[in-house]
Amino acid sequence: MKLSLEADYVKINLIIKGETFMDKQEMDPHVKTGLYGTPEINPDEQHHYLGNFRERIYVLQTRETAGEDRYMKAWEQQLHAHPDAVLYLNGHLNKNVLDQYIELAAKQQAKFTLKSDAIYDQSDVVAVLAAHSAVHQEPVSIEDTIDSSETSSGQKDEKKPWYKRLFS
Repeated sequence: MKLSLEADYVKINLIIKGETFMDKQEMDPHVKTGLYGTPEINPDEQHHYLGNFRERIYVLQTRETAGEDRYMKAWEQQLHAHPDAVLYLNGHLNKNVLDQYIELAAKQQAKFTLKSDAIYDQSDVVAVLAAHSAVHQEPVSIEDTIDSSETSSGQKDEKKPWYKRLFS
């Protein structure tokens, strides 16, 4: 009881002096921000996509196919198709592979950003082309776009007449 009276006395003195004070409820968010940093929206998603939200991504590439020539041609097409987008590159890539992406971005006069935070060291994603606002594009992986275009062109060549499909 005495503690409550002392706290009320301090509040009254502060009010009389014209000073402001913060309740514990109001101070709690400030303390949390001080202890844990500014809260982020979907931090796991942002870490996976090199600091971007999934809905802003035009196309991305994973570590296993980084630097392959057929994908570099696809990147050139994507950079040409989306001149306002920003290319985000994982700074933990091999220098030779990273140079290929940087040269391509310079050739297309595209903006690019290197992400070299420690959290991206183990990331599977190495390159992301992202817009400033949501685009909701499918498929996102450049491997899927290349594979689907090769599959669709391959199916056109292998199309058989209906009677050959019936008896095979």
